[in-house]
Amino acid sequence: MNTQRRQWLRWGSGLFAAGLAGTGAFAGVADRQLVWRERALIGFGTTLWLRAAHNNADQLELALNDAVKAIRSVEADMSLFSPDSAVSRLNRDGVLHKPSAQLLSVLSLARHVSERSHGAFDVTVQPLWNVWSQAQASDSLPDRKQLQLQRKLVNWRALEVNTDIVRLNAKGMGVSLNGIAQGYAADLVRSVLQSHGVMHALIDTGETATLGNAPGDKPWRFGVESAANAKASQPEMTADGRAMATSSDAHTAFTPDHVHHHIFNPHTGDSPRYWSSATVIAPSCAMADALTKVFFMCPPPLVQRTARAWGVDVIMQDKSGKWMNTLSSGLG
Repeated sequence: MNTQRRQWLRWGSGLFAAGLAGTGAFAGVADRQLVWRERALIGFGTTLWLRAAHNNADQLELALNDAVKAIRSVEADMSLFSPDSAVSRLNRDGVLHKPSAQLLSVLSLARHVSERSHGAFDVTVQPLWNVWSQAQASDSLPDRKQLQLQRKLVNWRALEVNTDIVRLNAKGMGVSLNGIAQGYAADLVRSVLQSHGVMHALIDTGETATLGNAPGDKPWRFGVESAANAKASQPEMTADGRAMATSSDAHTAFTPDHVHHHIFNPHTGDSPRYWSSATVIAPSCAMADALTKVFFMCPPPLVQRTARAWGVDVIMQDKSGKWMNTLSSGLG
């Protein structure tokens, strides 16, 4: 289980104290009426954090309880860490009857990103994970012939999806929603908290969304983690209401040099060589999550144009540790 964070968050006003109600330490009458609470839980194979504020402590507890339930519902559909999840059953049986509305929503978004990116994002990459992890277990690289056989099973067009059934239309295919499910969970939690009247929150499901401001009526501050072997300090930015997702070669690698890692180019079966980290800032966290893989496939000269085409901002770190970004205001 990877409990290291790919990104971390902080306030300009200092560290958070769980359960701290507004006091004279925080500026503003409205802020002093807020009660802040946090939840930490294990989900999607890592540690998740929810921090939120409300002027009614009981309503806040109910909001956080429902947020946790929402995360568990996404896991029940999409987590490969659970052998009983809908996706695990699909991969085992090749077919899933009566998929849930939220699974259909994620698969629909995944298909849209796949089509528009010409397959740079593809949820049917699970066979590549299988062949690379098996090779790692024997301290070797995959046999090239076996890798190419598995690559041929990666085909988003062969994933049949409708309201009645989800079907893998080739034997040996497999789906992984690890590249989009955590972003979707952040969007869902944000909606649940808003439905309970929460106006200020930090939602970290492995990808990040926010509501309102941090304690002290300060803007949320984001720090993007530098890749494992890079010496450059991490860039920071101020939240502007959009969500943020990061993919990195830092923590899940198949070789010590991080050349081969868990982000696969669906067209080659291997990891792309341009980047160590890709962060996308977008209105939807699910979209940001999916697009981190698209940008990992993107050659450096095409990053700016691709970001404009998708209407997002990106922060990229190359293999030498150098950062680039498309933010008009730069980084803080």
